[in-house]
Amino acid sequence: MSSQALIVTVTVIYLGLMIGIGLWAKRRMNSAKEFLVAGQSLGFFVMAIASFSSIQSGWGMVGATGATASWGIGGLAVGILAPLGFALTWFLLGGKLRRLAHAHDAYSIPDLVKVRYGNGPASLWMSIALIIGAIGYMTAQVVAAGVITALLLGLSFTHALIIGAIIVAAYTVAGGMLAAVWTDLVQGLLMIAMSVFVFFLAIGVGGGWSSTLSGISEANPEFLQLDGVKPAVWWVANALMIAFGMIGQPQLIHKFLMLRSPRELRWGALVAALGYGITTLFSIGIGFAARGQIEAGLMAKPEAADDTTTAFLDQFASPIVTALALTALLAAIMSSASSFITIGASAMTRDLLGAFGREITNELRWNRIASIVITAAAVGVALFLDQIIYLLGAIGWSAFAAATLGPIVLGLYWRRGTSRGATVAISGSLILNIVLVLADRYEWWTPPSHFFTGFTVIVAGVVLYVVASLLTPSDEDVRRFDTVIPSGFPVPAAATTSAAAAAADRAAVLADNSGETR
Repeated sequence: MSSQALIVTVTVIYLGLMIGIGLWAKRRMNSAKEFLVAGQSLGFFVMAIASFSSIQSGWGMVGATGATASWGIGGLAVGILAPLGFALTWFLLGGKLRRLAHAHDAYSIPDLVKVRYGNGPASLWMSIALIIGAIGYMTAQVVAAGVITALLLGLSFTHALIIGAIIVAAYTVAGGMLAAVWTDLVQGLLMIAMSVFVFFLAIGVGGGWSSTLSGISEANPEFLQLDGVKPAVWWVANALMIAFGMIGQPQLIHKFLMLRSPRELRWGALVAALGYGITTLFSIGIGFAARGQIEAGLMAKPEAADDTTTAFLDQFASPIVTALALTALLAAIMSSASSFITIGASAMTRDLLGAFGREITNELRWNRIASIVITAAAVGVALFLDQIIYLLGAIGWSAFAAATLGPIVLGLYWRRGTSRGATVAISGSLILNIVLVLADRYEWWTPPSHFFTGFTVIVAGVVLYVVASLLTPSDEDVRRFDTVIPSGFPVPAAATTSAAAAAADRAAVLADNSGETR
């Protein structure tokens, strides 16, 4: 069997498995609840693996590999700090969000906004932010899918981008979030296994880790300095954006709405953080190894940073390793894309229309239609924006974090947070993000070398929420906080899957009452 035939065979088997899971999930799909939150039936292991794999995307592996090879040691710092985000998310949000979801039938982030602030402008703007953010983040995924699928199947980038988008949309439309989390499980385990293997393979090409770093240091010492290629403040802002921005990512927040029991939160943060940390070995290994080979004159520098992974594997790995490694990258891409399709579809149908007081009939069908619209929009934007994958992903990441960190994360703990503050934070940060992206795209301004757009937008969102809330105090929002936030609200047994789960919820609420201070 030729090398190309072997690569195509492995790819087809993998894609067939993903579509098969989608069809299996479709047979279990009876309502919007199954489509949006997997029937609130997840255990901790599936949820934890699905959480990290939906975060570790084409941006985090394809984009980060090119960024590490181009920009240096700062990529290692980001990989080390990023797992902190999982611990923070579990600690700050896990129990609260799970109980809110079961007590108030919250299936989406705009549902959480309604519970916290009422059905007003805040939920409308959150729906808009999720739609735009989903398209933005999906754009990075479909671009990465185009890069990988083009090499796997020997197609043009445009055709490969469209085919990859169609496949991930197909199993997501069929099985919704139920298909997404189970494909995430398979994809996450594949990513872990291949990341470890590829790291040792890549570093071995340069004679080991110390030999690789020594070669790079002799040829280009700036590459191993935090402020060498990019300013140190740029890398610090980047790392903070990843670690703290993770708390506000809807694909992670959404997973807490799917848990069947509060007991499933135990060990989840550790499993998710370990999974993510291990998969950063992929971008670190190939990024440094490729740079070492380029500095030694043994590998041509790719024309585009996003081609670093494929160029390195094509030159230094066997066909079967290349096929498996690229399939793992495709898994990373699809695991994130499927979550964003479902989140964006929900925001476009039930959440956006619900903010206007309208309900839709046959919600399951309209969610599937909206999933196709989200995917098509991402393909269109991908063909329009001319940026590398890492920066495309940062656009969607910061849009989500800026919209949710204040109103959702801070809003679950701060009694004085108001619906007007949430509206200002979501709308203001969203508009700022769009303006900065377009300004860069059309060269309306040239940002300073130390300026990192994503971190700036996230900070702006939190500041807007705090300032606007302080300027618009609301007794009604305070009363709502005291009523619904886990510190004394009832958890109806009907909202749980069993009497045992209901008892566990009540015990968790009592634990909150005894140890939590408002």
